[in-house]
Amino acid sequence: MKNTRKAAAVWLAMSLAISTAFGNTAWGEIRPDTGNNRCVHVHTAECYKDADETATPSQIGKEPTECTHICSVESGCIWDTEKENSENADTLDAVASNTGKDDSKKEQAGEKAADRKDSSGNADENKNLNDVPTQNGAALSVSTPSNAKDTTTTGGTITPVPQTKILSWSWFDPEENLLDGRLELTGITEEVQPSFTEIIEYLPTAIIARVEGGKDGEKVEDEEEKNLSITNWSCPEYVQDEEGRWPLEGTYEFKAELPEGYELAEGVDALVVEVSVVGDQAAMINNERVVMHLSFSATEDPKDLKFDGSKFSSYQNAVEGLASQNNISYKSLGNDNFKLILNNTTIYNIEITSGSWIIELHGNNELIGSGKGAAGIGLYISGGSATIIAPDESASLTVNGYPKSTTDGSSGIQVKTSLTIKSGIINATVSKKGRHNDASGAIYVTRGGTLNINGGSITATGHGRWALAALGTINMSGGVFNIVGDGKIAVDHEPSSNFTLSGGTINITSPTGHTGLSTKGNLTITGGKMDVNILEIVKDTTMTVKGGILETGGIKIGDNGKLINKGELIVNGNFEGNGTIENAGTISGSGNVPDSAKQTPDTITGYSANISREYSENMSIDVLQCAQITKPAKAGELQYELVEYTGSESKGEGTIDESTGLLTVKKAGVFKIKVKTLASGIYQEGTPVEITLTVDKADFPNTWTVNVYAVSGVYNGTEGYPAATITSTRIPEDAEYKYQLAATSNSSNLPDQWQSECPKIVNVNESGRYVFVKVITDNYKSKVFCSNNTTHITQRSFTESVEVAIDSSVYYNKPQNPKIKVLENWKGTLGSELTEGIDYEISFWKKEDNNQSVTKLEDAGTYIVYLLGKGNYDGSLKTAAFTINKCKLKAQITGDSFDKVYDGTTHITEEQRLAIQLCDDNHKTPELQDVRADQIDWAYQSADVGEHDINATINSLAGDQAKNYELTEQTVSQKGTIKPRYFASMTVSAAPLTYNGTEQQPKINASVETGLENVSPDATFTYSKDGVNYQSEIPGFTEAGTYLVYVKASMANFNDETKTVAVTVQKAAAPTVSAMSESYSYKETGERQVALPGFPEDYGTIGSITAQIISDEGQILDSAAVDGMNLVLRLKGSSKNMVGKTAQVVVKVETKNYEDIQIPVIVTLTADSSDSNSNNNSGNNSGNNGSNNGNSNGSSSSDGDSSDYDDPNESSVKVTPDPSDKVTKDSQKGYRNVEQGVITGASNQTVNDGYSHWMKDAKGWWLRFSDGTWPMADRTGAYHWEHINGKWWAFNETGYAKTGWLRDEDYGGWFYMDLEHGMQTGWVLLDGAWYYFNPSSDGKRGIMYAGQRTPDGYYVDKNGVWDGRSKQ
Repeated sequence: MKNTRKAAAVWLAMSLAISTAFGNTAWGEIRPDTGNNRCVHVHTAECYKDADETATPSQIGKEPTECTHICSVESGCIWDTEKENSENADTLDAVASNTGKDDSKKEQAGEKAADRKDSSGNADENKNLNDVPTQNGAALSVSTPSNAKDTTTTGGTITPVPQTKILSWSWFDPEENLLDGRLELTGITEEVQPSFTEIIEYLPTAIIARVEGGKDGEKVEDEEEKNLSITNWSCPEYVQDEEGRWPLEGTYEFKAELPEGYELAEGVDALVVEVSVVGDQAAMINNERVVMHLSFSATEDPKDLKFDGSKFSSYQNAVEGLASQNNISYKSLGNDNFKLILNNTTIYNIEITSGSWIIELHGNNELIGSGKGAAGIGLYISGGSATIIAPDESASLTVNGYPKSTTDGSSGIQVKTSLTIKSGIINATVSKKGRHNDASGAIYVTRGGTLNINGGSITATGHGRWALAALGTINMSGGVFNIVGDGKIAVDHEPSSNFTLSGGTINITSPTGHTGLSTKGNLTITGGKMDVNILEIVKDTTMTVKGGILETGGIKIGDNGKLINKGELIVNGNFEGNGTIENAGTISGSGNVPDSAKQTPDTITGYSANISREYSENMSIDVLQCAQITKPAKAGELQYELVEYTGSESKGEGTIDESTGLLTVKKAGVFKIKVKTLASGIYQEGTPVEITLTVDKADFPNTWTVNVYAVSGVYNGTEGYPAATITSTRIPEDAEYKYQLAATSNSSNLPDQWQSECPKIVNVNESGRYVFVKVITDNYKSKVFCSNNTTHITQRSFTESVEVAIDSSVYYNKPQNPKIKVLENWKGTLGSELTEGIDYEISFWKKEDNNQSVTKLEDAGTYIVYLLGKGNYDGSLKTAAFTINKCKLKAQITGDSFDKVYDGTTHITEEQRLAIQLCDDNHKTPELQDVRADQIDWAYQSADVGEHDINATINSLAGDQAKNYELTEQTVSQKGTIKPRYFASMTVSAAPLTYNGTEQQPKINASVETGLENVSPDATFTYSKDGVNYQSEIPGFTEAGTYLVYVKASMANFNDETKTVAVTVQKAAAPTVSAMSESYSYKETGERQVALPGFPEDYGTIGSITAQIISDEGQILDSAAVDGMNLVLRLKGSSKNMVGKTAQVVVKVETKNYEDIQIPVIVTLTADSSDSNSNNNSGNNSGNNGSNNGNSNGSSSSDGDSSDYDDPNESSVKVTPDPSDKVTKDSQKGYRNVEQGVITGASNQTVNDGYSHWMKDAKGWWLRFSDGTWPMADRTGAYHWEHINGKWWAFNETGYAKTGWLRDEDYGGWFYMDLEHGMQTGWVLLDGAWYYFNPSSDGKRGIMYAGQRTPDGYYVDKNGVWDGRSKQ
């Protein structure tokens, strides 16, 4: 965390990704008794309760919540001047040490070293640390704590400074940038090179020096320690090479100078830092990248051409060899620029993926387009850029799109980035084969792609496809671009595309009746020519012709569509649609356009606008002849019309012939005659011209007089004064008066600019004007009279006569130019607004808080403007205030994640990377260097699992412009989630049990570890036999065997964790069994069966029973075996001399709950009765033999005691004498017979007792065969059928028994599987409906009847449901 925080700080300062291991500092708490002394306690890992890390990025600059440090002299934060300095000197040495020793010692030393600052945090009370010289243009700045007192003074006289000796020194390095006095910069690459300026930003800005006695009259104790700023870092060896690159490797000595007035004592080391620059080897070595794909075959994948910054390469040099074979060469031009030369080359595809390429053409070249893996695109510019040139203009490149029968996105040329064509002949084609993607074409410019055509001859042909699909930017400034559509619109111009023609020629053609160009985007012609057979401008689209020529055989413009023509438009076809043509250029051609787009006709020129004739009775005037009017060639017929005359002269009265222009005059005066050309098929109605015809009047009578008196007064605002007052003699009442002002009294030079109303005199500068009055009557010439005096207006006081208002503003990091309103205010109410530069001017601005003049209004605060009157106002001053309010910022929480895993605290984690983003009312975020959130307190509302608010309290703002901002709220929240944690570990063990005939609970030891030091384990454990149903009690077990117990650990804020433990019930010791005795005549041979005794029920399931001959001294037995519960002895016959001899057989019985039971059987050889009475008793002997044989076969009559014992297999199956019910055992399924199928033992048993067992887990029931395998279907949707305990069951592909409705496609019918009894047969009531399932064993047993009658006569419908009717 420490390194991460430092790297983030360095990036902000340098914008350079240099990795190094630096620390960080934060201010400690200040005790009140320390005065103004500033604590420089360095927070270590202990302060943050983390053994390995320091503060998170969000804690930079604030006190950590866990730190309990109190600043004092005793704690070492406040320097004790009475204490010896030797210990401090040793501590300074420890600060520079970072060689793998104990970090805690290093950080403690850092605290002591940092404590050597003075009480304000500055190096010297009388020294400004920011006044540091520069080297190589790099200003070296030294930051101080925010509360440092600035004691810098200005002015004064430069005097020689005495040189104070520095007896010893150490670096002042609170950021811990130096390691053992060295600065290590790692990870340097070509792209990330630290400049000289950037390196010195890491170097110390001050030293902690032990100096001799005071200087300049200072009262300084001998050998006092001071913080001294250092200046002028230099290193002659660390310079740029000829290409402007800084060093990537090496060690350099950077030297600094002492401030003025100080020098090093003899023997004291110079101020030198060794800077080690270490390059990023991985970045320098692994620069290889793919710059081009080339397809040389239709069946092989494209070949990658790579470039590592100095040379090309390819896998097994494949590209090099194939390029040479196909007349292709390429080379690097440096700085990521390349050249590809094609010389009569024919290959399949080329894709440019990186770099800036020049494709140079020689001869005739072709890209077939059908290369494997190239998507049917002949030339694809997917990255970097490409420029096509041809030194010989006849050189060509043919590019084919290769269509596919399926969905096809092939193109001839596809431009994703940038392609420029400067010269050569380029032919691009694409054809339709099947379904194709519309985002393709002979030439396809994708969104974000750019096609520049500066020259050459380009032809794009689409057969059933777009010839040009334009989604990106197309700029054409030269050359010829032929776009041919075959069976489809030639050009599809999409809304995302900007298409500009500034030069050259574009010819767009498609079959008759087809649209050549359909534009939905921004299409502009500024030069050159575009010729398109039919142009379609879709609705809501505007096309602009700013210059050049657009010629079309027809135009379609959709709703709200528009064609703006400022160039030359040639229309040779019809116009369709509801769109418009805005014409500011020329239109010609044989077609038609809407009235709004018709061509403006030539204007009427060469006429006399003003003509005059003397009035006479019955007067007629030929206006055409008098005004010398000529009809324009490009215009309609002339039309004449008398219009209202609005001039100052008398209006004449009369009539005019509209077609001939013959005017009949009834009253002398001025006539206004409008002459225009009428509208025609191609031309609009012409712009009319006006002819002024004056019919002179008679002379003015000498007896008529007028007296004129010019006005005099003070400036009266916009209201002003009438220019004059008038008195007259003998002037008729209906006479008309006209007015004019002039600087002289000479009326002969007056212009014809008379006013019908007496003019106003408003401004002071209108003083000194004579007032002329012209008297006009119907039948007499006018006469002009002049005032004897001139107009006179004086200035008004600016200070007393105006009101100034300036609206306040908000800071937005730019100089502001507020709107100043200056209003008239001498009539009791505000009047008109004054004009700056005419009525007043801005003299200067001052800042209100310091009364200093300012040249720009940028920072928040109040400014005073000083205005100076002028023009109609005198030169007095007026002031007003303008306020720039602080910009209000809203804060919001951002980060990688608002979630964390429970850790027992409310803290956020570093991995969440939470930060505060500030934005103003316009949702704009200011630059970090201007303002940023500082000293932020973060916390979840709760430490427990769940959704909680993450609260961030912003204690302050920091940044160069922080003074100009304020927060709308100090605390912001964001929903976050604390997720449950997994236990660090869980252990479970169980002690074994021994069978004793009762249920026993094992002792299970279970424990968990939380993995958190602050959270103790407090888990609750529950237990289960099946992993589904859990209980607090440990389950008990009776019979011997190994059982699986599921143990679940549960604890608040943690995920449940389950583990299993094997519980073993060991078998009890085998009981002692009495020996059995049997005797046979030495003449007997063949099998003899001996019933074995029954076994008590608590023996459990009986396993295998075996017999073994231990000894046979009488040579009695051939073999001994067990069949069921009978011992089978095979007698081999012996000799008489063996009578009395014995054979010993041991029968071993495996049981579930006891160790193997051994039954000894003693067989004794006896004499034969025939030896003494062989003739007389043969029948009886035979009978006896038969009786014995019967007993041997296990007849109930042979052993009356046999009824005292239960059948050992009774729990599984009753064995009867019927051969069909004989129980057999195989290696997979265990015990089974014909009638019942598989015979199961107790459920949920994992012991291998020879039986199969039903098992249940969280997903359901399944059958575990005796060998541990299970039945399952071989595919999804199929079932495996198994006959178990007399019932049929079906198992799916995952091995679980299916219950409920089941359809088996292999049998072609529906079955119903009962949870307890398996497959159902006969009548079954399910959910209130009766169904019938085939009960016969005919190969379709269990299948539901549907749409037919049952064997007992009832009808079931197609869904198998009985219809409720009686049987038939």
